[in-house]
Amino acid sequence: MSSASIKKKNFAGKRRPQQERSRTTQRKIIASAIEILQEQGYHKTRLQDIAHGAQLTLGALQHQFGNRQVLMEQVVDEVMAPLARLTAGWPVNALQLPLSERAHEFVRSAWDNVYGTPRYLAAWSMFFGAHQTSLFERIEAHRAVHDPIYNAHFIETFPEVVAHHTQPAQFAEIIFASLRGMAVMRLFEHQPEDLEQRLALLAEQIVQAGQTTKRVS
Repeated sequence: MSSASIKKKNFAGKRRPQQERSRTTQRKIIASAIEILQEQGYHKTRLQDIAHGAQLTLGALQHQFGNRQVLMEQVVDEVMAPLARLTAGWPVNALQLPLSERAHEFVRSAWDNVYGTPRYLAAWSMFFGAHQTSLFERIEAHRAVHDPIYNAHFIETFPEVVAHHTQPAQFAEIIFASLRGMAVMRLFEHQPEDLEQRLALLAEQIVQAGQTTKRVS
């Protein structure tokens, strides 16, 4: 092996740990930003506080992200990512479950993995605070891609709703809107005592929609 090849190999070996350290630092910064967004809201979230939460200097944070806008863009991508993974996380054999069990597991999975998470609350802090900004456009771009996917996934998961409900696509939108509404209310009431009842009622709505015979006009 030539000396040039050895140097190139050593450089690549050093660069990988450096890249890994950089990714670890970025994850710490994003996690700190999400926590502060949830606690203080979009407009009160400062780079200094984010750096302090990540146990870094402000200079180290700016080295990774440059400025607040760049960091917030990365945070948008991070908080929207679980929504993109919602359909991927659903079991392949879900249709083998009875309708009632499937409905309850679907609602529970959606809540535990997306709507009930701190990241989703942070996302709504950004939705409210970033209105009429480029960040809001970025959020809308995510939704434009993923919202139709969620609705289509719901339809695939509950063919009974397609068979028995007059407007299955609109019904799917109502289910997701209900989950979003429950999540947003946590900004005001934290974790409601009757959360389990609310989730159960939402699942029962799915069951009823999959059992009610369509009306023929």
